[in-house]
Amino acid sequence: MDSMVQILATHAKSQPEKLFIADYKGNKCTYLEAWRIVRKAAYYLKVCENITTGDKIMAECDQDIWFLLLDFACELIGAVFVPVEMNASIDRVKDIFDESDAKLIISHQLKFGFAGNVLLEQVFSGKSLLDNYAFPKGDSVAEILYTTGTTGKSKGIVITNEADVAVAENIKYGVEMKPGNIEFIPIPISHSHGLRCCYANLLNGGTIVLADGLMNIKKVFQMLDSYAVTSMDISPSAAQLLIKISKGAFWKYGSKMDYIQIGTAVLPDKLKIQLVRELPGVRLYDFYGSTESGRSCVLDFSREQDRDNCIGKPTKNAEIIFTNDERKKINATKEFPGLLASRGRMNMICYWKNPELTREILHDNFVFTNDLGYMDNEGYVYVIGRKDDVINYNGIKIAPEEIEQIAIRFPGIKDAACIPYPDDMAGQVPRLFVSVEASKFNYKSYMDFLQAHLDGNKLPKRVDVIETIPRTGNGKIIRGKLMKNI
Repeated sequence: MDSMVQILATHAKSQPEKLFIADYKGNKCTYLEAWRIVRKAAYYLKVCENITTGDKIMAECDQDIWFLLLDFACELIGAVFVPVEMNASIDRVKDIFDESDAKLIISHQLKFGFAGNVLLEQVFSGKSLLDNYAFPKGDSVAEILYTTGTTGKSKGIVITNEADVAVAENIKYGVEMKPGNIEFIPIPISHSHGLRCCYANLLNGGTIVLADGLMNIKKVFQMLDSYAVTSMDISPSAAQLLIKISKGAFWKYGSKMDYIQIGTAVLPDKLKIQLVRELPGVRLYDFYGSTESGRSCVLDFSREQDRDNCIGKPTKNAEIIFTNDERKKINATKEFPGLLASRGRMNMICYWKNPELTREILHDNFVFTNDLGYMDNEGYVYVIGRKDDVINYNGIKIAPEEIEQIAIRFPGIKDAACIPYPDDMAGQVPRLFVSVEASKFNYKSYMDFLQAHLDGNKLPKRVDVIETIPRTGNGKIIRGKLMKNI
């Protein structure tokens, strides 16, 4: 099948009474009910708002069932879905609305103060159903997904219907999803990770349970119990929050969970070890990918615990290669890593209104990255660092992540970050920054530990103790801030 809405219609016929989706507000619907609601919204958009093929429809996400059903209604009439996170600033909403050439923005409240703002309730309030329709083709545009723009202007990533189906397959087969899976999704479905988990569960014919975060732990446990949840999709920060505020009570759900998938940010080693220890028998997945190339590798770290820097194996629709700086394919190794590129039906077709950046990132249907790595003889893919972060020591390339993984293991170290440091003899040497628990940290013992566990060329020339390692919202080290301290 070529689109998610076609898959929904198929399930509505084959399993009409199966629960499709539920949310934290108490809304829920079966597959048949969802299909009727989608056709109702599609009728309103097409007849009452004169939406035609290719028109852009923005939607504010309130983490409820209506957001996802609106997505499928847009697909059914050939409109392009443009999601935006709840409580985004007016300026951000206006910028995306203008740049995407959106015709409408649909939200629970009329709060944006410009033409085209329509109440979501109005879209679903009619009685007429769209009967004259044709399912969209795979190569037609399904959505434009905007990045959050924390380090610059947001980019609009153009995704086809075929890509949505392909990334859903990558997830479904990547986590070995079973029939009847019931997935709890507390992370925003306005962003690609959460939204694509919904697509995977739709493809599987399972049930989606949406929550608005994890702060109301009583509500979270109530939903896990009442819907008999069998899997979860969370971010590393959400996992840490869940463990903390539940005071360990979350671990009891290990006997009920088939798997937990984690994504959106770097998964800290300490959290990984804790999850494996406390959730025996639960499959634990860490996905690699991007909005541009969705879920291209997956690692079950409950089974593969001792593969440092491993991101798993390519997913169902993904092809992974490594190249040199000129984008020529090479046989990359641990000693001589290459730049990772991924190709597959899940890839974007372009950046919206940005042909120059598209040419920079996308070539021969490969999405190119700055991630340095290699593939071993068993087909496992490793990422050892970013090209821009690599330390060039006498012509030898050293990934700072290799040093950070060792540095964090010493008792009393809370966090660590490594950067290149100018050196007259070697060109560059490693410089390490750490944040510490003062009562437990001994500088001389720490240096002895590093010397015992690191090769000579990887031993930091300097170690600086700072209060906090600067990180982005999704956990990536902001090395540029540390570079200013040189």
